[in-house]
Amino acid sequence: MSEKPNTFVLKQKLASLSGDAWIEDEAGQHVYEVDGRAFHVRRTIKLNDAAGKELFHISQSLAHLHRTFEIKRDDKVVATLKQGLVSIGDKFSIKLTDGGELKAKGDIIDYDFEIRRGNDVVIHASHALVSAHDTYGVQVMPGFPPDLAMAIMIALEQMVAQDRS
Repeated sequence: MSEKPNTFVLKQKLASLSGDAWIEDEAGQHVYEVDGRAFHVRRTIKLNDAAGKELFHISQSLAHLHRTFEIKRDDKVVATLKQGLVSIGDKFSIKLTDGGELKAKGDIIDYDFEIRRGNDVVIHASHALVSAHDTYGVQVMPGFPPDLAMAIMIALEQMVAQDRS
């Protein structure tokens, strides 16, 4: 019997944070806290577990030609997300420090997309996964770290929000 994916519920406007928000599991339990209070000052968002322990820092790096966000754990970069200058093909690339590379495919702006490692889907985001208004579901496939998946989703949201402004 194969493991089923972990499903999380995210608020559609996570990117417009001015304080804290919660990411819930499909049963409605708080799993991750998104602390965006410092984003406008330090351009950093923290992803904490439900007990408040910091898991990741998500911040925009200004040292790149393309819009770039870094995800750090304990001050070490674990993933780098880059946005291409053109929206044809793969608009976002995600490089993991373990040498892996992910590609986001689909409609990121309307929250209906997949993130793949090679041909394998590791993250699937869609409104169809949940029934609540102004939310979308994110399925994280077995074998991919759910906390890293949520950090990637937050960084993607920040990139999309900047496109809209």
